[in-house]
Amino acid sequence: MKKSILFLFLTISYSFFSQENKTELLSYKFTVDSLYSTHIQDYRTVKIFLPNEYSKDVKYPVIYTLDAQWMFEPTVAESKILMDFDVIPQSIIVGIFHKNRNDDLGIDWTTGAFNQNSLKFYNFLTQELLPKINSTYSTSGFNTLVGHSDSATFCENVITQEEHYFNGFVALSQNLFGKQLQEYIKLTNQSQSKPIFYFVASGKRDATSRLESGLKLDSLFKINKNSNIKSKHILYDADHDGIVAKGLNNGISHIFSEYKHYNDWDEKRIDSLLAKNISSLDFINQHYERMKEIYGVDFKVNYNDISLMQVIARNDTDIESVMNYEIEHIGKSNDFYSGYAQEFEFLKSYEKALEYWEINLKENNKKIKNFFYYRRPIELISIKMGQPKRAIEFAEKWKAKAPRFSSNFNLQIAKIALENNIKTKTGLECIREYIENYKEGLSTDLETAKEIEQKLEEHRNSKN
Repeated sequence: MKKSILFLFLTISYSFFSQENKTELLSYKFTVDSLYSTHIQDYRTVKIFLPNEYSKDVKYPVIYTLDAQWMFEPTVAESKILMDFDVIPQSIIVGIFHKNRNDDLGIDWTTGAFNQNSLKFYNFLTQELLPKINSTYSTSGFNTLVGHSDSATFCENVITQEEHYFNGFVALSQNLFGKQLQEYIKLTNQSQSKPIFYFVASGKRDATSRLESGLKLDSLFKINKNSNIKSKHILYDADHDGIVAKGLNNGISHIFSEYKHYNDWDEKRIDSLLAKNISSLDFINQHYERMKEIYGVDFKVNYNDISLMQVIARNDTDIESVMNYEIEHIGKSNDFYSGYAQEFEFLKSYEKALEYWEINLKENNKKIKNFFYYRRPIELISIKMGQPKRAIEFAEKWKAKAPRFSSNFNLQIAKIALENNIKTKTGLECIREYIENYKEGLSTDLETAKEIEQKLEEHRNSKN
């Protein structure tokens, strides 16, 4: 087996935006192998793309594309976009080249079965190439086969074989012959231990037989009752080649449609989880196990998943479990403590919320650039906890530690003193300091500040 390293370059020019001609090159690294097949009695060339941060300690799904002469680079490009945005897990991509594609991909037009040559190629694919990739790289056991035109028709025969070496199929401009449609119907009536993902793309301007094949499958997809056959057909306004450009991304996305992150905007899911009394950790652990079972990957949570876990938490213990989970799997962000302070506020666990506001201020006092992080705990104590005197004391303490926000603290103290008719002297001192050091852009204008001063003065006089 011979190996060499090549690079696929995508060139972006910025000359339209500058007087200087500048070009940046984005490169995809891949390996080129030549593998001898005892079934074919010949060599077949394959290209292998690995994710940028490929590690032997991580398991990767593998996307195999036939017709690599024109399908490998588009498959890499589309898959990498989806990987970069975590729509699909990081995956290995293998492109298979054909010396004579009619031999490798040929179908008996009468029966729809593999012919003598394509059966040899199928055996090479499943008994030689897949084991070689699995032994060389860290693979998850989830394999996808991508085909266009005749190689899409080849996919149909692969999907209906008794032994399933592939879990996902992307068939772009598929044509069906002989009993292929009946074989697919037979497949849908069989129980499957694991999901099979099947995507078919057709074009309105493609050959009539290919369009009709796609529409027949579309009809079957719509009445499919086998929950483990996850099929989808899309009809594009495209010709034979345009189907690839429009359908490849959708096809790969469909294969990994069960791979997803959640967020706190999914109200129906949130209501369902709450109704079922499913805890945050149970939810994410069940999702992790499902991703492991289907795709063989270790699902990595992100902040969207954490947001859903937070919103279905019911008490302090739940929130603390989510917090510890986040520390373990993501780490602490800059807003870690302030975020959980707000979560405890939402649960009306006010002392716990204040504790976390305090931790946030102690950890980040010198880095905080927005008074919001001081105002929120002051309002928590004064309004939600109903302890205005304590709120003023809290504000005075942090005013001394964060003098850059003195005007903001002065205004907050004066307002609390006025609204609750307490510590009037302190309130007057603060509002006068605010007026004395007033600058344009402060949250309360000078005229309003003077009105606060006057009212505080009246309160003080009424007490005397």
